[in-house]
Amino acid sequence: MKNRSVCFLFTFFLIPLKGLAFSDETNLYLEQLQPVCWYQDLRYTQGAIIKQVDKLYVCGHRYANQPQSPLMWLKLDENGDPVRVEMKGKIRVH
Repeated sequence: MKNRSVCFLFTFFLIPLKGLAFSDETNLYLEQLQPVCWYQDLRYTQGAIIKQVDKLYVCGHRYANQPQSPLMWLKLDENGDPVRVEMKGKIRVH
């Protein structure tokens, strides 16, 4: 009787594991990518404010009119508004 129960347990538990362990399928798990600003090896999301010396910086989009542009640290002026980078050149669409 012990032989049958051992055989049953072996078949029940090990056979399904063998199929999973030697599968030809590739599983890839990715984190959801989110743009961030980096400061001292720490990630900050959009809207985060840091202080360096006596100046404040906010993590925001590089260009105001491009919401998919990369994030960067933007200096805040005395009114608390970010000073954005000026775009070089012009793009014309006809």
